[in-house]
Amino acid sequence: MSRIILENLMLDSEMLGLADELIDIDEPFTVVVSSDEEPEIGREVFFGAELPFGDIGEVKGRVLAYEKTDGDIFVATIRVLALDNRYIMPLIKFLKDRDAGEDDTEKPEWGIGLRQTNGAFATIVNCPAGLLNTAQIAKIAEITGKGAGLAKLTHAQRIVLLLKPEQLETVQAELESVGLRIGVLHRGIRNIRGCCGALCKWAQGIDGLALSLETDKALFGRPSKFDVKIAISDCSRNCMESHCSDIGLIGNEEAYDVFVGGASSSVHFKGLKLVSGIRPEHIIPLLKQILGWYENIGEDGERLYKTLERVGYPEIKGKTQVFAPAAAMFATLDIGMDISSDLERSLARSYGVLKMRGDLRL
Repeated sequence: MSRIILENLMLDSEMLGLADELIDIDEPFTVVVSSDEEPEIGREVFFGAELPFGDIGEVKGRVLAYEKTDGDIFVATIRVLALDNRYIMPLIKFLKDRDAGEDDTEKPEWGIGLRQTNGAFATIVNCPAGLLNTAQIAKIAEITGKGAGLAKLTHAQRIVLLLKPEQLETVQAELESVGLRIGVLHRGIRNIRGCCGALCKWAQGIDGLALSLETDKALFGRPSKFDVKIAISDCSRNCMESHCSDIGLIGNEEAYDVFVGGASSSVHFKGLKLVSGIRPEHIIPLLKQILGWYENIGEDGERLYKTLERVGYPEIKGKTQVFAPAAAMFATLDIGMDISSDLERSLARSYGVLKMRGDLRL
């Protein structure tokens, strides 16, 4: 019998109520689970599967076979028929990877011990929304005082400490003593950027500062195909430049408009609107859905905007000739813009956003 991928399950005969809806999958597959209850061959069962990022998705299946172990545990082979509409792709990946014996303990690349040109070793401190209390500020001063005597504030609302090599063994514990953590460098959710929220006179009845902290608690340490930058601005002034992040939120009265696929590094793209009018209490579940989509559709080392481009390009074949007149006009200006390429990539990303919207049933 194949390896057991989920243990000590409750196999219920009725829906658990975790999912709003269970969606039949196109290609059913089998999993092996254990339970202390004797299953019935041919019966439909429902169970919960805890995903790597902490949420539990509901699964519907049919018992194909089972055997009893010496410890009075029943090991059942179940054909998976339908999955939680919130987490279809994450559940498929999780269940199949576990069955294949793949390691599900992947971690991001952490920002510690990064050698600088002056011989110091940089360590990134995670500071959600750029907030620090007095104890944390004092600890940062103490640590840097023993190092290069300098700390760098970054655009991402993080702090970079410049340390001596002998400090690298203890810096994580020192930071944790005041509630701080090492930040993500690559392949994970980066520092959550947030505006002043309800403290600002332009606030619209929502609190991006509080939401940034809640988002950090929910997503910190979650691995991804590459870097994921999230920014939260409470109004159209867009102080956090949310259009330039992989996932950006911009307040609109008492809700948020959500943008995806922004970038501001070696290339720069304005994020495209995925959905409007999302209430604060629904933001984190939506972020998890977006990240689940990216994790399953994206390729290793591929930023979200590149994923959107890749999945959208098949839809623009034969349509790019409409850009020729605009490209010709810009070519006469000699301003270093390849407008044809920019327009093609923007159109491809737009189709990618449409696919994401459809896959997530938004």
